[in-house]
Amino acid sequence: MTNLIGFVLDIVLIGFLIAGISYAIKLTQHLADMRAQRADMERFVAQFSATVERAEAGIRGLKSVSRSSGDDLERLIEKGQSLRDELHFLTESADQIATRLSMAASQRTKERDPVAQEEEAIASSQKPSPSGQAEKPKVVPVASSAPQQAPSAAERDLLRVLGKRG
Repeated sequence: MTNLIGFVLDIVLIGFLIAGISYAIKLTQHLADMRAQRADMERFVAQFSATVERAEAGIRGLKSVSRSSGDDLERLIEKGQSLRDELHFLTESADQIATRLSMAASQRTKERDPVAQEEEAIASSQKPSPSGQAEKPKVVPVASSAPQQAPSAAERDLLRVLGKRG
């Protein structure tokens, strides 16, 4: 029986040795694969690092471009605001000139009213004569009561601007 127990123990030991050797072979293969993958991993890390550095440089470049674009945009906004203010001033000036022109035109119309009234009186006094012919109208010289004034510089500017727009 001792032989049988010794034989069984030898077989069990041989089984363990075979399992250990096969495990050692697999472990050696895994270690070889890890060494090969380590080189790949080092290349990947180096490429990733270079990519990160390029991305950081690109971000710095974008920041500088955005700053300069922002400055350009700010200058354009300031210029637009000054143009807006200038246009507002021109509009107010044009309104004032238009008001003055309107008042001057209405004043001239009032001054010319007596002349127009005289002409209407002359036209209404022309009744057909008993012979059936209308009397000859009397020619009355019309004298303007207001002398012609040269337009002011503002009026000339307004007329020039209106000429361009219309």
